[in-house]
Amino acid sequence: MASESLRADDDVQSPEPPRPTGLLDMLSVAAVALDTRGRIVFWTPQAEDLFGYTAEDVLGKFAVRLLIRPEHLQAVVSLFTEVLETGRGWAGAFPVRHKDGSSRLTEFRTMRLLDDLGDVYALGIAADHTLLQRVETDLALCERLINQSPIGLALLDPDLKYLLVNPALERIDGIPAEDHIGRHLRETLPFPDVNTVESALRQVLTTGMPLLDQYHVGHPPADPEHEHAWSLSFYRLEDPGGRVLGAATSVVDVTERHHAAAEADRARRRLALIADASARVGTTLEVEQTALELAEICTPVLADVVAVDVLDSALALRRARRPDNGPELFRALALKAAHPTVALRAAGAPGNVASYDGDRLVTLCVHTGRPVMVRHVGARDLRQIARDPESGELLAQAGVHSYLAVPLIAHGEVLGALDLK
Repeated sequence: MASESLRADDDVQSPEPPRPTGLLDMLSVAAVALDTRGRIVFWTPQAEDLFGYTAEDVLGKFAVRLLIRPEHLQAVVSLFTEVLETGRGWAGAFPVRHKDGSSRLTEFRTMRLLDDLGDVYALGIAADHTLLQRVETDLALCERLINQSPIGLALLDPDLKYLLVNPALERIDGIPAEDHIGRHLRETLPFPDVNTVESALRQVLTTGMPLLDQYHVGHPPADPEHEHAWSLSFYRLEDPGGRVLGAATSVVDVTERHHAAAEADRARRRLALIADASARVGTTLEVEQTALELAEICTPVLADVVAVDVLDSALALRRARRPDNGPELFRALALKAAHPTVALRAAGAPGNVASYDGDRLVTLCVHTGRPVMVRHVGARDLRQIARDPESGELLAQAGVHSYLAVPLIAHGEVLGALDLK
């Protein structure tokens, strides 16, 4: 049985050395300890990588004879003595002789150690100076880029809690950096689709595949009255050993682009409407048919309820009066609604004639020859829109919230009005 166990053990492979997982591993920080006589009593594998000597090469030997060139000997001895006698540490760089005969500028941190027996040692923590300098430069550059970037940047842990945000993100979402730290991502996002954002980030954490230029719209706390747009990108962060540290998020404010695109879209729709109207309106010389075609074009693209009312004097071929403040008699030519609504009962059926007082908005429209718009209709506005109180109540029941009257003009004469509700 014993021999079988031994053979089984022979099949067991030695575990692979762990991969580097942090900054200290990247720097391959070495440790060397000397006794009070300057002999090497402790030598790590990283010291072998840094200086080329194995532990067997150096343990028990005097460090200055092995590692220090003659021209630096006095300075190193003085430094060693000062550390042991005063207990004050020293930090700096000086050249160390490598096993291959070359000199390597090495960054040191030295300190005095005391064991449980009262014996004193000198400990040196060392790293390659050039490598350390490059890492420090990279870190300084990263810090500058993060702090001065116009792009909002955030670092999140695997639970999607903030670890760091840069000043640009503070400006974008209006939340101070200290109010981000430790909070969950969803607590700060001004998007209605926050679940989508969170799901996308978790997918990035799982797969490692970045997601770029994710478009989101919302109202930030700094400007809740206006809609803003952002482009978000997500990346997974890993240490050199592949361990997932969290996620990085970049945020670009694209509000101006969003508004420009929205305006361009509105312009395209307006041009499409004009093109459609040009093809459909005026297909006959019949006034009623033309009015109906105009109402159909405007519903529901421009309004839920559209009416075409013409001045009775225009239909009677009487010369229009100069603008005044008096009432006007309108004949309804067309009425169209996008869906069934009681608002239809508030307007005159085609062919009916109705009188509108001089203070009504449609009367003001034909008197001035200019459009009249009410962006947010209130109770007082309804009294000026409807021809009588009963009609005003019907419009209120229908939920009319905006109103536009546009004059219909031909050869410089106002013929009537197009009503949009």
